[in-house]
Amino acid sequence: MNITAGTADTTAPTAPTSLTASGTTSSSTNLSWSAATDNVGVTGYDVYQGATLLGSTASTSYAVSGLTASTTYSFSVRAKDAAGNVSAASNTVSVTTSSVSITYCTSQGNNTADERIGRVTIGSINNASTGTAGYENFTAQSTSAARGSSQTITITPTWTGTVYSEGYAVFIDYNQNGVFTDAGETVWTKTASTTTPVSGTFTIPATAVLGTTRMRVSMKYNAVPTSCEAFSYGQVEDYTINITSTARGEETSNASRVEIGLYPNPTRDFLTITSISEKATYRAYNLLGQVVAEGKINNGTINVTNFKAGNYILEVSDNETTVTKRFIKE
Repeated sequence: MNITAGTADTTAPTAPTSLTASGTTSSSTNLSWSAATDNVGVTGYDVYQGATLLGSTASTSYAVSGLTASTTYSFSVRAKDAAGNVSAASNTVSVTTSSVSITYCTSQGNNTADERIGRVTIGSINNASTGTAGYENFTAQSTSAARGSSQTITITPTWTGTVYSEGYAVFIDYNQNGVFTDAGETVWTKTASTTTPVSGTFTIPATAVLGTTRMRVSMKYNAVPTSCEAFSYGQVEDYTINITSTARGEETSNASRVEIGLYPNPTRDFLTITSISEKATYRAYNLLGQVVAEGKINNGTINVTNFKAGNYILEVSDNETTVTKRFIKE
């Protein structure tokens, strides 16, 4: 009896075509494309963000989430068949996410006739605030502050006559969720006094979300103000803080080092970390800045099965370099 072995399938599918994006928001977009063809049959598609594999699907559409506002991304798709043959990449589609519109609570002094904020100085902000409204919006003025850096703010009160005791508070929306009441977001307070000027120092947490966010400066007669308060005498001013990466996170001992990758993102069970050594460790934070897990990265993966659904910040340390990434647990 003669037995003839089957011929292996070595033919790759055709590349998907007409890749488009629609319904783009500040954190998501929807991809769709025309189906590929294959001599046996297409079994699925791999979706890439740049060179990073986001995930796979059997359909001709894919919902991308976990993107950063006001950021440009590029996507492509490859088809695959049951034999493991992979097509060339589809056309590349470029997507720019929209900006996030956040509404903050109101806060103000109801009367500035006797006292108000005269000047605020922090980083590159040096604002002689001559306005007399109980609330002043100075968010067009901004300064940058790196994660882990120490920042000093100086507030100079203005009295029109009698010198009254004033209390102070500074709030920063570190996780950019539109409130100042999360842990650590009251960054500095001073009990009421007639000292002028007053200064305070605080540290930007390593878990602060990168990008621009709101800083609120409040001065209240005879008491420390809260973040969403209307009080009888004093003033409230809002500014913008641009949170940047830590200096350590930007350092590298090897200029040719490949950037650490993270996928799939979002994920349900495991995260795969690329371009790391066997000594790499991690620390995961929730958006309140609380450590939810830490340890050694085993075989390039981290098990997040027991994480609650939501957004997290992952800090990967390897070869004296620390890189911070964001991910979503579905």
